[in-house]
Amino acid sequence: MNLKRLLPLSLLLLIIFAFNGRSTAQVKYFQGYVIMLNGDSLKGEIKKNLKREFDNFAKASFRKKDGAEIKSFGPSKIKEYCVDGTVFVSRNVEGEQVFVKRISKGNLSLYESQVEVMQMNDIKVKSDYYLEKAGGEFVKVKSSKFKKQMSDAMADNEEIVKALEEKKYDYENIVEVVNAYNKQAGN
Repeated sequence: MNLKRLLPLSLLLLIIFAFNGRSTAQVKYFQGYVIMLNGDSLKGEIKKNLKREFDNFAKASFRKKDGAEIKSFGPSKIKEYCVDGTVFVSRNVEGEQVFVKRISKGNLSLYESQVEVMQMNDIKVKSDYYLEKAGGEFVKVKSSKFKKQMSDAMADNEEIVKALEEKKYDYENIVEVVNAYNKQAGN
């Protein structure tokens, strides 16, 4: 075989292997659990992509231990899963079962959903936030209605409602205001 042909081919293979090794190095397994639809819990390890959190909003890749069979669960197959202390819960968002990340749990729970959107010929990840009052409905928080939605949800806390009216909190502080509300509610 001609050496001039072999050199570019071997260089190409070397590049492919180098990039392939780099991309898989970002995926690791962490301690976690899966809660099935019937309420059964499975403890083991969950795959987490450290460079691309969006993957955790799509599925849970579970194994009982290192080297064991890997099972993937979508949001219509399980209630929730936890990876490295972060809980993802299955919820219906705009008619579709998806995983949402629980950011704050208490009298008022806050969740984040991530969706991929096309923006100027580039795929970007966009976050939306949802509130769920204990025993209540799951509601999307809109930046244009932030003050009203939060005031309604937190009506039993005059101090926080006053802070919202004085614009001490805005959509960018959603995590902070929900955590403050839950802390004062004793959760």
